[in-house]
Amino acid sequence: MRIPSMNTEKQTVRWRSTEIAIFTTLCLGLFAKPCAMRGQGAAVATPPPTVVDKITDDLYVIRGEGGNTSVFLTDEGIILVDTKFERDHDDLVRRVSALSNKPIRYAINTHPHSDHTGGNALLSPAVVVAHKNALTDMVKGRMPGLPQITFGDDIGINLGGKQVVGYHFGRCHTDGDTFVYFPALKVLATGDCITTGNGQGVPNPPTSSRINIDYNNGGSFVEALATIDQALKLDFDVVVPGHGPLVKKADVVRWRSGLERLRNRVSAVLHESKGKQDVSEVLVKEFEWDPAGNPLRNVLDGLIKELKP
Repeated sequence: MRIPSMNTEKQTVRWRSTEIAIFTTLCLGLFAKPCAMRGQGAAVATPPPTVVDKITDDLYVIRGEGGNTSVFLTDEGIILVDTKFERDHDDLVRRVSALSNKPIRYAINTHPHSDHTGGNALLSPAVVVAHKNALTDMVKGRMPGLPQITFGDDIGINLGGKQVVGYHFGRCHTDGDTFVYFPALKVLATGDCITTGNGQGVPNPPTSSRINIDYNNGGSFVEALATIDQALKLDFDVVVPGHGPLVKKADVVRWRSGLERLRNRVSAVLHESKGKQDVSEVLVKEFEWDPAGNPLRNVLDGLIKELKP
């Protein structure tokens, strides 16, 4: 599906038997007071240094504070994947401008957290795209920069003869996660369903069997496994995680196997009628979870609820 160009005052897009009207200016929520729905793992400490990774001549990743931002260059403009915190906007735009003098035409949000959506409201007239559940979560959180285009299962953007596809495979980090696929380049941006860093520059290798689930916004550890399995069916070589350095598909396969071992181990502990402290010890001692880290703090209660017999 091709999303029409932005120079039309009102446009209509159809996909999956859904019709919506798109306006180039969206006022709803633009000036709403942001709430505290920060990214899980969002930092208050000194941010890590900014790094720009070149994947190909037309795809770059800007890492540092906030979520990773993919920058896809075309002759007709730029497509971003995630927009970091609002406070990162000026630096982000400066770095994007160093890569291309074309305008930013679209920004795809991988999920609703403010370390991935904070710059949305400052990118006008660029069009923001997200899964429909991400919009719901952002409205619930009174967040600025609401997406103008939402979708259900998948959406494609064709710009300058190049294609990007967004897929929603189900619940994972939240209930509104989008995997952004660059088919010609065999690259997949995953948002926080997959991370290799904690947002403060601390490595989180994909072999460590850690995952951060936002249960308050519909995430699910159990369903994350099936969601990741669907993503792994795509033909890609390079993974742009939500935070941290780039990895290969094989790394994700190993990490996913570790999550299954974790699920089975925690299920066994709960079947023995053991409690929260026992599960916490298993995660820390056997699966390398940081006892003071966000994943343990955010996931423990929800994980037990999902896996408890």
